Amino acid sequence: MGSRKLRVGIVGAGSVATDCHVPGWLAHPDVEIAAICDINKRAAVTLAAAAGATQVLTDYKKLAALKEIDIVDVCTPNRAHTPVVKAALAAGKHVICEKPLAVSVRDVQAMGRLARAKRRKLMTAQHYRYSPMAIAGKRFLGSGGLGTPYHARVYATRSNLVPTGYGFIDESLSGGGPCMDIGVHALDLCMHLMDFPKPVRVSGSARVNFAKGRSIRGAWGQWNRRRFTVEDFASGFVHFDNGATMALEASWLGHQEDTEDISTLIYGTGGTIQWPTGKYWSTRDGVAYATQLTEPDGLPRAYTAELHAFYDCVVNQKPSPVPWEQTVQVIAILEGIYKSSRTGREIKIKL
Repeated sequence: MGSRKLRVGIVGAGSVATDCHVPGWLAHPDVEIAAICDINKRAAVTLAAAAGATQVLTDYKKLAALKEIDIVDVCTPNRAHTPVVKAALAAGKHVICEKPLAVSVRDVQAMGRLARAKRRKLMTAQHYRYSPMAIAGKRFLGSGGLGTPYHARVYATRSNLVPTGYGFIDESLSGGGPCMDIGVHALDLCMHLMDFPKPVRVSGSARVNFAKGRSIRGAWGQWNRRRFTVEDFASGFVHFDNGATMALEASWLGHQEDTEDISTLIYGTGGTIQWPTGKYWSTRDGVAYATQLTEPDGLPRAYTAELHAFYDCVVNQKPSPVPWEQTVQVIAILEGIYKSSRTGREIKIKL
């Protein structure tokens, strides 16, 4: 790549690209956004103008084939991730893809094998890992401050925030509801903080409680109830190979105090920590106490930090900051929850 700027092509011109990925890439002095692709040409043209991109396309295969592109950034609806990622890797591009990398273990593994064969970098965009308190928590757990983690609670629940776009509520596009939308964020972060214990068994339930009715009004507007084919609530229980366990809840609609609660509690033999508050509870000399982790100063926005970390791994030949081998464990849990809900039985995970 020499001394020239790294060139990025973005596939998908929706809100995550517009509000998060484009500003993040533009904040890097050695990155140029060269092309934008979307099946909606008007959206692609608008985003290209904002990003300073010179090329606008409506076919992701043509973007992947552009010789001047070094990185393909995938910001499409979930089920479109797999073909776009595969096309980009096959064309020899490095790829960063919005979460979830895919909605099935099989697809994640296929992407990973292709990235390995092509010797290209593949990263799942999990920006919660780059929040200041997540960084503080990771350092704290890494120092042994929690002792041995033995249980975790993962929450990704909302009272009345249903995404209205079909890319979220139509299963043929999204692959799932809040589990795949916001549950994947909190689950990935919790697994990251726990150093990714291997999941071996999962049970769960996924159901629609409120989204087909009108008892709870959505703060983001009306959604098409006929096109709503995903869950609005899911829960799961996971067993890991080291004996630890985890309980997970994800919802878009429900009766609760907070409008949104995306958080995790990790229980260890040396104490308990909560994210994102950084609260920590333990005992010393038989006396219980509570304290607070301090966030590191001067960190960039999480979305910006994750993109810059991917740039660093590409340019300096470092491992992927969020490797597919970790993502496949996250997706195995979510896929297991859905399968358990359909079959009414516990699912064994074999990776």
